Order: sequence, then structure tokens, then C-alpha cells
Amino acid sequence: MSDIPDNSMAELNGKLDQIIRLLALSSINTNGSVKDNAVQLNKVGLAPKEIAALLGTTPNTVSVALSTAKRSKKKSVRKKND
Repeated sequence: MSDIPDNSMAELNGKLDQIIRLLALSSINTNGSVKDNAVQLNKVGLAPKEIAALLGTTPNTVSVALSTAKRSKKKSVRKKND
């Protein structure tokens, strides 16, 4: 069991969440596409809903961008192997 009170733990979690979002924002390329930025943010573990909030778009748009990127990568790997 932890010696940290629940309200302090919640406050700490909130601050850590803010730090994670700030770090994620710093990795966004303002000239990059939604797809490129979504892939980058997804690599660091953010969910489509969180990515959408950071990029100012919808979770569905992010999910489609991630799916498109994944499909493109598979095609690229297949071409290399042929």
C-alpha cells in the first residue's frame, strides 16, 4: 500500500498527464500532415482520442490516418520482399 493520500495521487496523475501532453506537443511537426503526426504520437503510446485532442481533429480522423499509414507500411514491406 502507498503512503500517498488519494487526493495527492490524483493531483500527481493530473500533473503527469499535463507533462506527457506537453512533451507530445513538442514532438509535433507543425508543417507535417495529420497522418505523420498521428503516427508519431501513436508510437509514444497515445490513443486516437488523445491524439485528436492534441491535433485539433476527431478520433475517427486519427484512426483512419493510422490505418492508412499501417496499410502503406505493409505495402512497402511487401514490395521490398518481392
